[in-house]
Order: sequence, then C-alpha cells, then structure tokens
Amino acid sequence: MAELVATPVPETRGAGLFTRLIGVVFSPRDAYTAVAAQPKWLGAMTVSGLIILAANVIFLSTEVGRSAMLDQQLGAMKAFGMTVTDQMVQQMQAQMAYAPYSTGVSLLVFLPLMCAIVAGLLMAVFTAILGGGATFKQVYAVVAHSMIIGAIQQAFSFPIMYAQEDMSSPTKLSVFFPMLPEMSFATYLLAAIDLFYIWSLINVSIGIAVLYKRQTGSIAAVLLGIYAVIAVIIATWRVF
Repeated sequence: MAELVATPVPETRGAGLFTRLIGVVFSPRDAYTAVAAQPKWLGAMTVSGLIILAANVIFLSTEVGRSAMLDQQLGAMKAFGMTVTDQMVQQMQAQMAYAPYSTGVSLLVFLPLMCAIVAGLLMAVFTAILGGGATFKQVYAVVAHSMIIGAIQQAFSFPIMYAQEDMSSPTKLSVFFPMLPEMSFATYLLAAIDLFYIWSLINVSIGIAVLYKRQTGSIAAVLLGIYAVIAVIIATWRVF
C-alpha cells in the first residue's frame, strides 16, 4: 500500500519592508493592512531613522547649519525671557563643533522612545474611545512606519534651510502668508501648523482606522483637532 505524503503548503509571505514603506506614502491603507497582519517595526524605524539622522548630521556638519542652529537656540532662549550674555553666546558657539555628534546620539535615543510614547498615547486614547482591537505592538509598528513621512520632510526641508541659512521649517503654513504682521497671532498660529505634520497625522489616522476597523475620518478629526488645539496654545503663548 502506497504511503500517503502530505503536500507542503507554502507559507504566505507578507509585504516586504520597502513595499510597505512605499505603500505608506502612496497607498497607506494597503500598507497598514499588511503592517497590522505582521507588525514588524524594526526595519521601518531603521530606514526612516537613518534618513533623519543623515539629514541632520550632514546639515550640522556645515558652517551654515551650525550657525542656523545657534540662531534658533538663541531665539528660543530669548523667547523664554532669558538674558543672553556674550559669554553664553561664546560657550554655545564652542559647543556647536560637537552638534553633529550630539544630535546624532540624541536621535538614536529619542526616535524609538518618541515612537513608544506616541504609540502609548494613541492606544490609550483610541482604546478608550473605540474599545479593544489593537495591540501595542501593532500601534507601535504603525507609528514606526509613519516615520517615513518625517524622513521625507527632513530630506526635503534641510536643503531649503541650508539655502536660506535658517532652521525655520519651509513647510509651515505661515510661509504662504508673508503679508501678515510678523508678530501677530495669525502668523504664530500658521507657523505652528506644518503641512508635513498634517500629512503625517492623516497617515497615522489611516493606520489606526485599519487596526480598530473604523472609518478614517473620525479618527483624523480627533488627531487634527488635538493638533489644532496645541497650535492655538502655542500661538497664544507667543503673543503674550
């Protein structure tokens, strides 16, 4: 009697890393469906993190980049009401030589930690609103994949910042309204709203909608609403 041999069933392979990352940009619902099925996050975070790291380190390795960063730091200190002395400026100028290295190290620590914080907040908010349906690993994987939007922003913005010798984001809405008074509430409000942040929030909303099996619109409304409130708070603080 012939022995029966079972025919092996080939394993179904999920979408590859670069297919998922390209999908996040051009076909996010399909990409996040694949992420939800196989919540791998390390590769996506590594690719996006390396792009962000390279953009920052290259920019800060130039004299223009270090000078722009120094101006930004001094401006922030003055905005908080601090008195900036010549000695403080000289010390900060000396420290700028190490800016590419310190920024690179801080990004290596900051990016995974920030992803964890964002994923935790998203899970807390939407699990409370929508009930169960997603694991922390799935939400973390969605956030890690969405980092590719931030990486694109960095790669797009830093050459413009270099040309302008200014670290102010070239994709904030205030750029399109130069006729507004420089220190007005409207200018500060538009400066707090960035086109890439809006894209990123909508993108993450699609991922959360896939995980919780809900419509994207309601989730995007919550995230964009929170963003709008934060922008108003920042603009109000800067005016007063």
